[in-house]
Amino acid sequence: MCSPEVAKVVRERVQKEGLSNLTRRNFLRLGGAAAASTAFASFVGSAALVKAQEASGEIVDLSHVFGSSIPTYLVNEKPHREDFVTVENDGFYIQRWNFTEHAGTHVDIPAHFISGGETVDNYPADLLVGPAVVIDISAKAAENADAALDVADIEAWESANGKIPTGAVVFLYSGWDVRWDDPEAFRNADANGVQHYPGFSPDAAAFLVEQRDIRGIGVDTLSLDIGASTTFDVHVTVLAAGKYGIEGVANLAAIKDRQATVFVGVPRWENGSGGPARVLAVI
Repeated sequence: MCSPEVAKVVRERVQKEGLSNLTRRNFLRLGGAAAASTAFASFVGSAALVKAQEASGEIVDLSHVFGSSIPTYLVNEKPHREDFVTVENDGFYIQRWNFTEHAGTHVDIPAHFISGGETVDNYPADLLVGPAVVIDISAKAAENADAALDVADIEAWESANGKIPTGAVVFLYSGWDVRWDDPEAFRNADANGVQHYPGFSPDAAAFLVEQRDIRGIGVDTLSLDIGASTTFDVHVTVLAAGKYGIEGVANLAAIKDRQATVFVGVPRWENGSGGPARVLAVI
């Protein structure tokens, strides 16, 4: 869409007729094949999402807004944005972004930690949809920033709710998402730069991978492992099994006591190790 030829045609049209006449339909007609070739499909199973929405009428967005001041795992990982073209100057608006794949609410795909692991462009789409399970460890997290979701927490959840369903995406809810707008508090690094926030324990990750037929796990913090981890055992266990992780999840409190299906929309860029995601839960 942003080719020089298309931009030239649009600018000429704007000079003649003004911005008010530049409707989406007119722009697509002007751009012809060049514009049409940029059309892209809905990020994930739109038919399934519509069907689920009709059955419930409620969708909860589990994604934070992606911005240039979001908390990031690495201090030099901040996204940057600029206007690439504008309606005033070019007839249409596009931003240019510079960011890592693992910023904002995002997905870790096996290639992120596993040599030869599946990349996001080839990851099966049907695995990106599944029942959501939210295990609440917020009480532990309030007492200890390094708290971990362990096997006992999983067993307690199952005692109250039944066995984790096949194909589930299991989320850790720690309440950490309330810190999102304060990046320093979200990273919670000590004087030595070690971060402190909750995550899954290695034993819990192994239990879910080996004894429950899950599709992935998710956290409302910056890492699947606790922030102080130096070995990233949870990442390795989950991703080596061909599963995925979702980090920086929002609004888990809204679904933690309800039945929901989660839809994970992650870009299919070439050889990707994951990417920023729009994650939706359908109640």
